[in-house]
Amino acid sequence: MSPSKSESKSNRPASITGGCLCGSIRYTINFSQDTKWPPESATCQCTMCRKWTSSLLAPFIVVRPSQLTPYPFTKFLTYTEYESSRNRFRGFCTKCGSSLIWRSDDQKETLDLFLGTVDEKWLVQEKDVGKDLATPNQFQFWCENAIEGVTDVVRGGRKFLKEEDEGGERELK
Repeated sequence: MSPSKSESKSNRPASITGGCLCGSIRYTINFSQDTKWPPESATCQCTMCRKWTSSLLAPFIVVRPSQLTPYPFTKFLTYTEYESSRNRFRGFCTKCGSSLIWRSDDQKETLDLFLGTVDEKWLVQEKDVGKDLATPNQFQFWCENAIEGVTDVVRGGRKFLKEEDEGGERELK
């Protein structure tokens, strides 16, 4: 059985690059052969992510810190983090304000990197790579905040209505 297009090794770049709007923070994400391609990707429509990204829909990819060069981003003088919830941090550039990552002290093995910071070469010029990265294959969070006909048209991944009181998510069927 041949691999599906999203599992194809032909679209897998060895690395992709990105950074903040002003260019003072630049990074490379490395994709070794033991790294899943495409990486897990998701969207979020919660109020915090909307305000954080100034967007109706916040798309991101899930990466291991060891995939990022350099990491931690604290090596950049213009990088800082905001604790938006207990043990949950949002990293950004203090010079231009670009939202870069979301991370949790409870899950140090991964972090969420906002897709809008990936260079246009990978999102637009390398069309297959961009589609692989931008199509949610993991989750769509807080769909109760979807804007009918606008943000509810995104396809892919398991959809969750909202966060439950006990901290889990309720999946849409």
